[in-house]
Amino acid sequence: MTGRWWLPLVVVLVAIGGWRELVEEGAEQPGNPVTTLAEHPVAPGCRLPVSFHLDRVDAEFGLSEREVRAALRDARGMWEEATDAELFREEEGKGVAVRLVFDERQAAALRRDQARTGLEELYAEIERRRERLDHARSALEADIRRHDENRQELAERQAAHQRDVASWNAGEGRRTEARRARLEREAEAIERQRRELNHRAERLGERRDELEDRRAELDAAIADYNARADGHNERSREASGFNVGLYERSGEGRSITVYQATDREQLTLVLAHELGHALGIGHVADPAAVMHASLGAENAGRERLAEADRRALEQACDVAAEPTGPARGQ
Repeated sequence: MTGRWWLPLVVVLVAIGGWRELVEEGAEQPGNPVTTLAEHPVAPGCRLPVSFHLDRVDAEFGLSEREVRAALRDARGMWEEATDAELFREEEGKGVAVRLVFDERQAAALRRDQARTGLEELYAEIERRRERLDHARSALEADIRRHDENRQELAERQAAHQRDVASWNAGEGRRTEARRARLEREAEAIERQRRELNHRAERLGERRDELEDRRAELDAAIADYNARADGHNERSREASGFNVGLYERSGEGRSITVYQATDREQLTLVLAHELGHALGIGHVADPAAVMHASLGAENAGRERLAEADRRALEQACDVAAEPTGPARGQ
């Protein structure tokens, strides 16, 4: 069997999300590089402990109050495990109001997340189909090899029979009825084997054509997947300029508003970042840090503070922050 069995499967899924709380100037055109960045609000000084409470979780957001409280606990813990000082105090109705507000940002993020899940499922199905096709191709190639071996065996059997018939015709040996019957039976057996091999050859050809059709269908599925993945990635890149988390202070009122987080892990990181601002900590340069200006590949999934975060905590709040060892994302 010859021919190309399938197109290469290109998988380029971009995980876009997290906070983009800095305002991009000149970002009207999707994909423009960030040029000038405006600072995000930070509490004017560190006054410990910082009181906070969960004020609002929009039902459409897609996360339960239990998940949000767990994310708040984990986000608070990321800071408090770095020092013996009491940094936060949860008090009902007091301090920083934490809100999860549903708008088009979260709606779009949920749609992208759903699309990504669909792409992952489609990719898994393509891999299953490719594995089945590869198995079927291997089985067909093995059957073709056996068929070729059987054809060679038949050719040798026919040659031996032809020699026996030639010997009979030449008058060699005794011309008995038993010998004649044996030659006739052998001729009939050879003809049956020939017909059987021809039938097998036809079936092998049908299997080969069927596999070629399946290969073409898989090529089309892969091309469709890649087109959908490209569209998903482009939409994700275009959405990367949204502000998804914001710490604000208005008079005596303070709030943390989260506009986008598709799962508890992402929410934890966004909340930890905004709690840092509530402590009076600004952005840090280290892209692996919680307090970096944006969520990217280097700090996504972080579970503990980076060294840059601990130094910023010490400087902002005048507390001792001990190194806590390597963490995921560090």
